[in-house]
Amino acid sequence: MVKKPTRIARFIAAVENRPVFVGLDVHKKTYSVAIFEPQDGLVETWTCPAGEDALAAQLAGLGCPIEHVVYESGPTGFALARALERAGFAVSVIAASRIPRGYAASAKTDRLDAVKLANYFARGLLRPIAVPTVEQEGYRALVRRRKRIAESRAKIKQKIKGFLLASGITEPASLRSWTLAASKDLSALEIPPEHRTALASMVREYLFLLSEDKLLRAEIREATGRMHSERFKRLTAVAGVGETAAAHFLAELFSPERFDRPEEVTSYLGLAPVVSQSGNGPTRAKLRPVGQKRLRGILVEAAWQWSWRDPEAKAIYNQHFAKHGIGQKAIVAVARKLAIKLWRLTVETPSASAEGAARGAWSG
Repeated sequence: MVKKPTRIARFIAAVENRPVFVGLDVHKKTYSVAIFEPQDGLVETWTCPAGEDALAAQLAGLGCPIEHVVYESGPTGFALARALERAGFAVSVIAASRIPRGYAASAKTDRLDAVKLANYFARGLLRPIAVPTVEQEGYRALVRRRKRIAESRAKIKQKIKGFLLASGITEPASLRSWTLAASKDLSALEIPPEHRTALASMVREYLFLLSEDKLLRAEIREATGRMHSERFKRLTAVAGVGETAAAHFLAELFSPERFDRPEEVTSYLGLAPVVSQSGNGPTRAKLRPVGQKRLRGILVEAAWQWSWRDPEAKAIYNQHFAKHGIGQKAIVAVARKLAIKLWRLTVETPSASAEGAARGAWSG
């Protein structure tokens, strides 16, 4: 008995070796796959179990030229993109915020999402994001983990102080600057047994976070020296830019040479103002809460230090403060200039760094 051709086989026969685009809706347990042929608008879909290498083998076995594979970024990360690239496919990962959305409500399924991605990419409507290497992704995870530990340390400090205040217990003097004696002074307090147990738990949490922070700092220094030694030295030579700011800048940009212009850097970081104007109304520019939130906050903190220590940075702050009279707007402008300066230091050769940094402080 002759087997009937499958839906996929009929689709492959219909496209007649014309290039197709593949859209993926990626989940932890399943992949929804859509093949789109733009000339005649032919579409075929299927769902398969999750597995990077298995999917790459399926696509390779289709027997038709695949122009591009595209999927939306999400919790599954970039492992699929790397596996497909190793198999010889051109792959793009798209940020969810960059996918066009319709104004009217419409049906939404995994299958339709996969079809939409393939269709939009074939029409040139999607702009991919950069895919870090495994080493770059690991370094970024390390830096981000240390940032979360630091935030948790700050929170537990406030919890301890709040607990003492609510319990009517006098705060030890060592808590003002959280010296090494702070944990000993807290343990030596004369307080009721029930309070002591709760306080001891919080002190243990603080000591754990302190040890983790020390360990992660050492790991980050080792990784930075191995991956970004020269760039790190150039960044930390800027007044107000310490180890934390430099490491975060290198981790979040991970491939600074992919940016061609300063405006691309500031837009990526969410430091570029978006202009809004309609009719005869005034032109307004404001920041949108997009981009690298972690790095943006660190750059604003570093911008304060930079403006206090560098006359040129102080001049930038004064110029914008005189124009708006709002310190927050002025310091964001300084952070924008600082980001450009740091970017130039990472992409230019050491011999051109001094000239480029000076140029970056005033351009963009």
